[in-house]
Amino acid sequence: MTFLACSSVGNWPIIKQVAYVFGFVMRGIFLALDAVGIHSIALCIILFTIITRMILLPMTIRQQKFSKLSAAMNPELQALQKKYANKKDNASMQKMQMEQQQIYDKYGTSMTAGCLPSLIQIVLLFALYPVVYNLEKYVPELANFSEAEITQMYTFCGIYLNDTPTLGLNRTVLIPILAGVCQFISTQLMMMNQPTMNDNNGMASSMKTMNYTMPIMSVIFCFSFSAFIGVYWITMSLVMVVQQLFINRHMKKVSVDDMIRENIEKQNKKRAKKGLPPINEKANMSTKNILKSTAKPVQNNVDKGAYDAKVKASTDYYKEHAAKPGSLAAKANMVQEYNKKHNKK
Repeated sequence: MTFLACSSVGNWPIIKQVAYVFGFVMRGIFLALDAVGIHSIALCIILFTIITRMILLPMTIRQQKFSKLSAAMNPELQALQKKYANKKDNASMQKMQMEQQQIYDKYGTSMTAGCLPSLIQIVLLFALYPVVYNLEKYVPELANFSEAEITQMYTFCGIYLNDTPTLGLNRTVLIPILAGVCQFISTQLMMMNQPTMNDNNGMASSMKTMNYTMPIMSVIFCFSFSAFIGVYWITMSLVMVVQQLFINRHMKKVSVDDMIRENIEKQNKKRAKKGLPPINEKANMSTKNILKSTAKPVQNNVDKGAYDAKVKASTDYYKEHAAKPGSLAAKANMVQEYNKKHNKK
């Protein structure tokens, strides 16, 4: 990517604002190192990566909780797809989407819950380019150094970070290789806390594919751009390895039904603020038929009886604390009581 291209990326909406924040953070790191007599752009990138990954740690945990929930939901979603496999009319497709949404509601999550961390990572990567390529714009103190001193700042372990790694017997080739190895270790650790799934499961197949394609993409990516991106990628993967070791210990203590209970309570509180009725047992009745055709259950899947009890507790909490007089929720409760009295379903 040329300097002109990176300058263009730096003017994109959102990317521009994120790049400004990155520049502010990078300048702070540079000034802190300068105060102790250290002048290294590579060290600035390393410290910057560690800081950003620590900030994103809660979102990383959230993404992996979603992956664990997805493994539990997948048998029901697959059964739903089989149910509507030969029905392509609009009415059937709408009904399928409604039942699919009910499954997500039952687990207290959404289809897009796992996408946000990945999108944020892409934004971070794009915003990093203009900051490093045009570092003088964000760190004006660099104007006080000579060209030779700045060149030295961009040199790390004998590698000039503005150069693109090339194949052959040279030091630059180590950056893509290390990036691929670190990425592979990180993905392997990430998969350790996921429930065991049938090999014929589509999700299991896609996860296995990701385990190998992501490291390969890391290698290709690092061969395509300047070496400082490789330093960022290696540091990011190493930090993720350390984080993943702690996340794996944490995730072993978290059960699927506890996550469902927590998610549904959050969803019901949000729905209460909007005046909507809570997610309850009746909202999930149509998914019971789906369970009959479900294949071998996923390990650690939620127990239906325990789930019903927890959803009822959440619904009772909602009724007692959230249904304001005159709201849609209060009206929904009135209708429900009326139906009970008149033996209606």
